[in-house]
Amino acid sequence: MRNLRRYLLTGLAGSLGVLSSQAARASNPLEYPDNGAAQFSRGGAWLATANEPIATHYNPAALATQPSGFSVEQQLNYNRVCFDRRVPGNQQIGPLQTQPDLVYTESCSERASFPSTIPSISFVWRATAKLGFGFALVPPAAYGFPRDALSPMAEGRNRATGQTRPVPSPYRYMALNQQSLIIFPTIGVGYELFKNFRVGAAFISGIATITTSITNITRPSTQENNPYDFAREDTRSDLRTQDLFMPGAIASIHWSVTDRIDFALWGRWIDSVRTSKGQLDVTTRVYDTNARETDVCVAGPDGTIDVSCPDAFPNPFDNALEEFDYPIAPEARIGVRYHHPRADFKPVSDEEIAEGALPVRDPLHDDVFDVEVNGSYTKNTSANEIKVRLNETLQTLPEGVNLPPNADRWNGYRDSFGVRIGGQWNVIRDKLGLRVGGWMETRAQDPEWLNVFPTGPQRYGVGGGIVFRQDFIDISIGFQHHGSSGLDNKGNGRMRAILATSNETELVDGPNTSAKDRVDFRTPFAINGGKVTQYANSFTLGGTVRF
Repeated sequence: MRNLRRYLLTGLAGSLGVLSSQAARASNPLEYPDNGAAQFSRGGAWLATANEPIATHYNPAALATQPSGFSVEQQLNYNRVCFDRRVPGNQQIGPLQTQPDLVYTESCSERASFPSTIPSISFVWRATAKLGFGFALVPPAAYGFPRDALSPMAEGRNRATGQTRPVPSPYRYMALNQQSLIIFPTIGVGYELFKNFRVGAAFISGIATITTSITNITRPSTQENNPYDFAREDTRSDLRTQDLFMPGAIASIHWSVTDRIDFALWGRWIDSVRTSKGQLDVTTRVYDTNARETDVCVAGPDGTIDVSCPDAFPNPFDNALEEFDYPIAPEARIGVRYHHPRADFKPVSDEEIAEGALPVRDPLHDDVFDVEVNGSYTKNTSANEIKVRLNETLQTLPEGVNLPPNADRWNGYRDSFGVRIGGQWNVIRDKLGLRVGGWMETRAQDPEWLNVFPTGPQRYGVGGGIVFRQDFIDISIGFQHHGSSGLDNKGNGRMRAILATSNETELVDGPNTSAKDRVDFRTPFAINGGKVTQYANSFTLGGTVRF
């Protein structure tokens, strides 16, 4: 029973650790430019254009330039992440200490089902010539993974014979199935403070429902120079939690400097994902002595459990979390747009406005073409340390096993900068426009803290799309290819798996030890040594109705 208790507690501790790393999906280095078919098709260079209802979230000041209308948009992402696990010296590692010739090979996420989808809905009401209101329901522009794309099994290789065979995936201690749902309901207002100068503000009431899976290390090597895994002792954990209110705020400026140049500023702050409740399922011994997946055993009729085979324990801990806090990185953007009006374009006059006419910007009607450049800054370092604290009643249990009272996690983020360039050529007035754009963002994660989800290498994207108008409906279609430089720490990772451990173990962490430097209740070696690469193909489809 002592071993069984250890498996259960390790599963709990490990799940809380992975929860802290995966909740970053709310706002993290894997976000890309952007929700909204129009801005996505322009490589995200849209801040000063802001002519769609989704500006409620991405530039509410521009609501004072739009006609009333609504839009429904959908993005589809095929995201591929590969991990080649290594140990110091850039040497290969395997799942079993008893079979050192059996090693991991580079393993990738698979498109196991329908691609990850990101829908958004937005609405704008133009109240007066100077005032507009909007509502938007948008998720973070993060890739995610379709169900089972991160498999618990991958292909390994026997170095002695050259033969390949299925083995536990090398990334299983960082992430497996991730099915979180995060949305940002946003209410915004834009007002023309004086002629051609507009200000905007929006309130966000974020919602996060997090479902995450991970494999945990139950019995690691006690020697740092002998870091082969004990796959036979692995457990698997599935944890669900939620935060139904994450307040946030947006402020923006939209200024038509001349009849051809627009300028915009935008900033966003969202409160942490906070919760104190979580539901956990634990399955012990998910691999056999040969590191192959095993079937789940059922407890005997007398209630005893055979610890020689895997067992499922549905929701053994319903109140494990006492405090969970994942801070979300604030972000700021700046944009400048040049647009070339058509020769016959005439702005709405003050006299027409006085008679009830609404001045609106309509690039497909007004302009021959436009080009925009945006810059962005994301303070990722503010989301580096995630607080994960356990219920005091579960921190110490009988049979010489403790839970970590502090399971805080470090992400290894660094602040990032980005640039976006894009534009639109209106081929047929009021009918057809062509869009094109690209973007680049600097590295947002230190290689020694690399992860498969999220991962933050230097990234770029290129793509384009079209907009087609029929009467009062605009249909937008777009595509982007995303690539990255990858992250490689040559086997010198620093992410340790979280453990349950014996209370005889000497504890060395002080009360002010940061998550970056903690060693108590952690494996003696890192589980993220190696190289990670990532690329994606993303598609968008949207429709906007104006009235």
